[in-house]
Amino acid sequence: MTKTELRNLLDSLAEAWSRRDYATAADAFAEDVRYGDPTRYSFNGRTELRAFFEADEGYDQRTVWHTIVFDEEQQIGAAEYTYEGTHRYHGTVLIKIENGKIARWREYQHIDPREWEAFTSGTAFYIRLPVRPKA
Repeated sequence: MTKTELRNLLDSLAEAWSRRDYATAADAFAEDVRYGDPTRYSFNGRTELRAFFEADEGYDQRTVWHTIVFDEEQQIGAAEYTYEGTHRYHGTVLIKIENGKIARWREYQHIDPREWEAFTSGTAFYIRLPVRPKA
């Protein structure tokens, strides 16, 4: 899979969630997928995952992908996202692709009502070293 193909897969997944078409959403994942948040839940297999998706409490679903990175050689990627359903979540997911499907999905997310820009405004992708005073 290429980075563009991963982006298309994630966009298709977001569209399926927004339509609440959970059969199509689940089909983006391998039959033996491992999906979870290490501190809150885990699902093994597409059947468990689809049941998790379907437990949406009737809320509309919306996912926006922000940053997506992908190592084509290793078929491993990461994406930052905002998901809105029962709450607004901002998070990061680590993804492993096998045979064109998502085989591993490990997400870390936080409930936060702010927009993405406000949520991430206190973070940076670099470390600023302190300036040493001149002797």
